[in-house]
Amino acid sequence: MASPLRLFLPFALAASHTVLACSCFGPQTFCETLNPQPPQFPDPEWWVPSDIILAVKLGDHEYAADVKVLQVFSGNLQVADQIRVWGDCGLLRRHYVTGNVGDTVLWAIQHCDLMGNGSCGTSFEDPADYQLSVCGIYWLNYGNGIVSGPLFTAGAEESVTVAEFGALVNGCLSTGIPASVDADPLTVRYVDGKPTIEMIPGPSDLVLFDQQGRLVFRRAWNGSPLRLEGLVPGAFTVQASRGGLRWNRKLIIH
Repeated sequence: MASPLRLFLPFALAASHTVLACSCFGPQTFCETLNPQPPQFPDPEWWVPSDIILAVKLGDHEYAADVKVLQVFSGNLQVADQIRVWGDCGLLRRHYVTGNVGDTVLWAIQHCDLMGNGSCGTSFEDPADYQLSVCGIYWLNYGNGIVSGPLFTAGAEESVTVAEFGALVNGCLSTGIPASVDADPLTVRYVDGKPTIEMIPGPSDLVLFDQQGRLVFRRAWNGSPLRLEGLVPGAFTVQASRGGLRWNRKLIIH
């Protein structure tokens, strides 16, 4: 059963099944939440979820939801794992975890920080549990095989298929600035929803494949920022090679 839940920004209420306990400053797109960039978002590891899952709600427990994992896009959870995801008791910076048993949800969750055991005056939360934060885009809309919400653009309702969403997660997680030439030099970032690739300067061979592995284009490249436009929507793999080394990145064109 698909859930009517709607993805929302961390500053405002949205669908009736999704309620915010309190607001806090955070990334306003899903891709930024997976890879928040300093200095706007210092301590990036604080924002990044540990697991991104499609799950079905099994039941309620206090202010938590018990769910069964249907699909894993990132993290160490496995399909069929049953976990407890804590929301807000009214005093924490988390989403209220509501909705109906049988709803399908797409959540980006974090390991439980156990804050409810102190702030809420309870002892329910366990280190093996998870939580649903409010400080970013951690709750996406899912229905009929389509994932939607502000994936790249704040306030937008952007949609991809579940298959494309897996590539999107990989692309967003792999963005960033390499620390040195010993690090992976190929980076991907999204500007106005369009992927821009960049590499440590130097002559490179650049290849783009579609989701079926078919060659879209091949060209020489000097590593300068390159915005990928004029392509049909879908999931792609960009591959850059230099000096016998090769780097791959997944990305989404929409």
